[in-house]
Amino acid sequence: MSDATERIPELIVRLLKQEASEEEIAELESWKQASPANAALIAGILKEAYVANGLKELETAQKRSTEKLAQAGILLQNKDHTRVRRISYRWVAAAAVLMAVATGVYFWSQRSLQPIPDLAGNIAPGSTKAILTLADGSTVALDSTGNRVISQGGTAIRQQGGQLEYDVKGEPASLSYNMLVTPRGGQFRITLPDGSKVWLNAASSLRYPTAFINNTRTVEITGEAYFEVAPDAAKPFMVKVNERTAILVLGTAFNVNAYTDEPTINTTLLEGAVRINAQTLTPGQQAQVNTAGAIKLVNDVDVSETVAWKNGIFSFNNADVRTVMRQIGRWYNIEINYEQAVYTTKFKGKIGRDLNLTDALEVLKKAGVNFKMEGRTLTVMP
Repeated sequence: MSDATERIPELIVRLLKQEASEEEIAELESWKQASPANAALIAGILKEAYVANGLKELETAQKRSTEKLAQAGILLQNKDHTRVRRISYRWVAAAAVLMAVATGVYFWSQRSLQPIPDLAGNIAPGSTKAILTLADGSTVALDSTGNRVISQGGTAIRQQGGQLEYDVKGEPASLSYNMLVTPRGGQFRITLPDGSKVWLNAASSLRYPTAFINNTRTVEITGEAYFEVAPDAAKPFMVKVNERTAILVLGTAFNVNAYTDEPTINTTLLEGAVRINAQTLTPGQQAQVNTAGAIKLVNDVDVSETVAWKNGIFSFNNADVRTVMRQIGRWYNIEINYEQAVYTTKFKGKIGRDLNLTDALEVLKKAGVNFKMEGRTLTVMP
C-alpha cells in the first residue's frame, strides 16, 4: 500500500475533527480526483460505512457532523473569499459516518474492499421533473435545468430550475386551468397565482386556475402534496382530493397524502388550521379518511416524518414492509412484488432519497428483509 493511500484515512478523520489544514483538505480532494480508481475506492469505503452503520446510528452521526462539515465548507473558500470552491460534499458527508463508527483504518488497511452486489441495477433515484399541461391542451416537459418564461394569455409562467411561478397581469375574463403532473420518480414545486406554494411528490398531480377570480381559491390534487397557503381571508383556499374529500384551509402549512394505493387519505397539519368533513385540525393532528368517508383524528403526529419526502429523506417510524416499499416503488419507478403475504418486519430510521436503489436496499436489508431484482421489478423476500 502506498504512502498516499495510507494517509487518506488520516486526512478524512482530521477534516471531520476540524483539525485539517487548508493544504490537507486540498491534498485529500486532489488525491480523490487524481484517478477514477481513487474516486471509486473512496466511494466503496463510504458506501460500506454508510450501510454498516444502519439507520439510527446514521442519523446520529449526521447530526454530530453537521457543524464540522459546514466549517469544512468554509475552509474550501478560494483566495478572494467570494466563491466556495466546487467540491462533491456527498462524499464528505458520508465520511462523517466513517468517522462515527471509528472504522476508517479498518476499511482501508485490514481487508480488501468487496463491492456491494448491484442487485438493483444501480437504478438512479427520482429527480426534479414534471409535465405542465396548459389551458389549450399543449404540454411542456419540465426538469431541474429549465430557465424560461412560458406565456399564456396575460399570464407569464416562469420556470427557474425545479419550480414554477405564476405572474398574472390583470384579471382574466374567464376561468382557465393548468395541470402539473409528476411521474413516478419525479417531484416539482410551484408557486400559484396567489403566492401559495405547493410541493408535489412523485406520481402526483395538481389542477389549478391560472388566476383566482372566484370567491374561493380551489385546487385539485391526486397523490401527495405539501402546501404553504398564502393568507387571504376574502378568498378561502379549498383543496379537493381524489374527487371525494375537500379540505378547507384556515391556516397555512399542511401535507396531504392521497395515493390510491394507500388505505386512507391522510391530511397532516403543521401550522394554522384546516377543516375536513366538519372536523377542524390543530397543528400536530392528522385526519385519516377511509374509502367510506369515515374520518379518524390522530394526535401528536411526527410532522417531520410526514414531510420528510419534501426535504429529501425517507423517514420511517415502525413502518411495515408494504408501507416502506410503496414509497420506494414510487420514487425509483419500479414495480414491487412480494414472495409471501405477511411480513412482520418494522422499519425505523431515515434514508436519503438521493441514494441509488442498490444503496437504499442495502440499508433496508439490515432490518432482515431481502430482495431480488429482475428488470424494474423488485421482489421482497423474507
